[in-house]
Amino acid sequence: MRRLGLLATLVLSLLAGQARAGDTAFVTNQSSDDLSIVDLDAMAVTKTIPIGGKPAGIAVTQDGSRAYVTSPDSTSLAVIDTAAGTILRRIKLAGGPLGIAVHPSGSPVYVADWYEHELFVIDPDKGEISARIQVGQSPSGVAVSADGRTIVTADRDSNQISIIDAATLTVTGTVKVGERPFGVSFSADGRQVYTADVGSDSVTVVDLATRAVTGTVKVGLRPYVSATAKGKVFVTNQYAGTVSVFDAATLAVVKTITVGEYPEGIEAGSDERFVYVANWFDNLLMKIDTSTMAVVGEVEVGDGPRAFGSFIRQGR
Repeated sequence: MRRLGLLATLVLSLLAGQARAGDTAFVTNQSSDDLSIVDLDAMAVTKTIPIGGKPAGIAVTQDGSRAYVTSPDSTSLAVIDTAAGTILRRIKLAGGPLGIAVHPSGSPVYVADWYEHELFVIDPDKGEISARIQVGQSPSGVAVSADGRTIVTADRDSNQISIIDAATLTVTGTVKVGERPFGVSFSADGRQVYTADVGSDSVTVVDLATRAVTGTVKVGLRPYVSATAKGKVFVTNQYAGTVSVFDAATLAVVKTITVGEYPEGIEAGSDERFVYVANWFDNLLMKIDTSTMAVVGEVEVGDGPRAFGSFIRQGR
């Protein structure tokens, strides 16, 4: 019996040692020129990294080992070692780099250039731009499909999205959406794309197979970007200080959640139990329970948090 007890204790100890680490957020703070690293279980900042150049866009790799940050004012891309919390290198770009996404394999990195109306394709290991793709006017948001085959940009001043083949790096089509699309994201099944249309206070739903608009959802004032979780789409409304929630199947708005002032970046955690919202004017990162659709936590980060992109490293 004593041996069985010791064995049980050993097993429990090993299981505890293998417990999954929680999610971590990497929040770009534009006004304080830095990056806040946040433990999302504790809702506490664990480290702040100076970045410079008014950082805005963020993309964490699928394996969580790297984070990429765009700095529009210094026209550069910072490569972050997420485990060490340090900058590995800075890659010089051009124009006005803003939206960013990374291929599911970890490379390449895609950066929207607001001024040159291009999508930069960047080799992060070589530290150079390997290709430039001409898209619409003033591309802002960028998203990559889960299978890595398709890239989409929200071309703000062209009122459209550009659809790009990731293998050939060619634009295979464009679709007109609402006015001034800014953020862009894929549906959970990867068959649709959502654009947050700043000028028309709506979200446009685009079917990728038919390349046709299949729905429009009226949301709050100045929607910024969306995130999908538990069959619902959560949209940040900058001027309204709210998050609109609509059913992904019916497109019916089911809830409007009051958050902080000027909410911008939003993303779901690894188990979709929570979504996290960066509030630019309040300097807060908020946690929303996706079942109750209520704010259940917050933490103060740097000055002017934007977190535009995929800013969460999923727990392992």
